[in-house]
Amino acid sequence: MMSKADQIFEELIRPIESRMIKIVWRIVLDPEEAEDVFQDILAQIWAKLVVILRHPTPHAYILRICVTKSYDALRRRSRRQRYEVFLETIKSQLLPVYPNELMGAFDQKSAMRAAIALLPRKQGQAILLRVMDDAPYASIGAVLGCSEETARSHFSKGKARLKKILARMGVLVR
Repeated sequence: MMSKADQIFEELIRPIESRMIKIVWRIVLDPEEAEDVFQDILAQIWAKLVVILRHPTPHAYILRICVTKSYDALRRRSRRQRYEVFLETIKSQLLPVYPNELMGAFDQKSAMRAAIALLPRKQGQAILLRVMDDAPYASIGAVLGCSEETARSHFSKGKARLKKILARMGVLVR
């Protein structure tokens, strides 16, 4: 005798399981990440089971979950890659940091993340836009709702404040 969960899986997931896997693999393109995404999808299906069962086309709803979760994974990967590039740019252009001289449990990434979070909002955004996106000051000003000169000022003040914050955290900067 099948349990209720097994019965739901056989009726709801099994008929479209191969399509679900193909969608995830074609979008994500990384086998390990695709497996993680597929597990997240199954967890979300279980969490939304009542809604899915009431939906007029539950299989379409499930396939939509597959597409959405897969693209979410791509966005996370892209953000992770941009953040890695950002950290390298910060280290090389703005803050020459002496490696392995960090205070306490902070590694360079968490120290940088914490320091940027402590900046005033516009200064932090100016730093991120300038360093991560290589945005011109005019564009930064448009995003921040200020002039190009003010955007330069936000960046400059943010850079100086960022150095001070990192120095207080025990990160040595030149």
